[in-house]
Amino acid sequence: MRGKRGKWWVILAAVIILGSLALSVPSLVRAWGSTDEGMALFIEVMNRVRESYVEEVPVDKLIEGALRGMVESLGDPYSTYMTPQEFQDFQAGTNGTFGGVGIVITEEDGYIVVVAPIKGTPGDRAGIRPRDRIIRVDGRDLRGVDVDTAGELMRGKPGTEVVLEIERDGKILRVPITREVIEVNPVESKLLEGGYGYIRLTSFNEHAGQRVREALAAFEKQGVRGIILDLRGNPGGLLSQALEVAREFVPAGPVVYIEERQQKERRVLSSNLPKERWPLVVLVDGGSASAAEIVAGAIQDRKAGVLVGEKTFGKATVQDVFRLANGGAVKLTIGRYLTPSGRSIDKAGITPDVLVPVPHNLKDLGLLKLSRTLRLGTGGLDVAELQKRLQALGYGITKIDGIFGPETKEAVRHLQRDAGLPATGTVDKATLTALNRRLSGEGTKDVQLEKAVEVLKGLLAKKPAA
Repeated sequence: MRGKRGKWWVILAAVIILGSLALSVPSLVRAWGSTDEGMALFIEVMNRVRESYVEEVPVDKLIEGALRGMVESLGDPYSTYMTPQEFQDFQAGTNGTFGGVGIVITEEDGYIVVVAPIKGTPGDRAGIRPRDRIIRVDGRDLRGVDVDTAGELMRGKPGTEVVLEIERDGKILRVPITREVIEVNPVESKLLEGGYGYIRLTSFNEHAGQRVREALAAFEKQGVRGIILDLRGNPGGLLSQALEVAREFVPAGPVVYIEERQQKERRVLSSNLPKERWPLVVLVDGGSASAAEIVAGAIQDRKAGVLVGEKTFGKATVQDVFRLANGGAVKLTIGRYLTPSGRSIDKAGITPDVLVPVPHNLKDLGLLKLSRTLRLGTGGLDVAELQKRLQALGYGITKIDGIFGPETKEAVRHLQRDAGLPATGTVDKATLTALNRRLSGEGTKDVQLEKAVEVLKGLLAKKPAA
């Protein structure tokens, strides 16, 4: 009798404790089969912690830790347990819509700084400007607060008010803003010289397919001759949106093969296009992952375009999200995908048809901060840091020794000439600003995009006349 009654007692206790998982008694019986040792041990440890740990710990915190640990035990970095708040943030990213004020922010020197307001949003209409410092949100001081926390404070239910305190030109401005539904448009498009349509797709949120279609429709009216699809730095997103985008470029036939536990293989087809509409070049790099690799792999395997850039990230797994009764969710890897030719690119990535490397050490170096003017004859660690950055930018530094000699002076003069400054060879505030602009990518050549244009011209030259 003890076996049956003991088992049911343990299972019933588990149902009460793990109510947030919404598991029924029968499902728990199936999960643990004919033994109750696992659940008994779980409850024993929980009770021991509650009774004996040096500080009182809330039960929900213990449950959350257990749930997180359960998923982490899979050893899969893409499978995660999300709390209700984490799930809400995750949905905002994949849905591409959230309640907020519509400004892009960053962190600089411990301050939250506005990069730019999104056109047509409440932040734009309220007069928020680039370079404004956001000092407080609803009275909470943001100095020293990270960007994610600051963003969460500004997001909220549409129709509610948030008060931002802005520092601008030494003055503090109090700006009340009513939140609205903000849509994150993942597409930037423009017509390049020569009649080439350029589409930069930053993520595969719920608006990706529609926004790409709109850009292509506008290009068609403008009579574009070819398309450049920029997937650099695109971390992926929704599988459904990857398929929508791929079907705009890949002719009828396979786009991807998905292998799942419950079924051996599922083939996903493109059926929209009888043939390619325009010559196509796709830009990729090490930040192109997941859904971006599905699109790039399909285009490469089906010979619908030419890939230019660097090897992609190499994530060929598919995740699904399962909501939980507590408002959280579990994101689990449910399958793996293969490109149309049957390639598995997981951890290997996709090698472009045309390799064009770029100096990634610029990102690692960061911006240069100086507390003094540097000139011929000075020396120190700050001079060495200057030399590192000048070398990375291609200004002819052959030796990093921390001594501001003739070579460093000439490199600085070269930088100053490029920036339209007097070529004094001295690193003053104006020169430091010019240097940091180049380190952040401003004013530097996009060699990969230039190559993409060159490749597109070549494709057009081979295209038979209509």
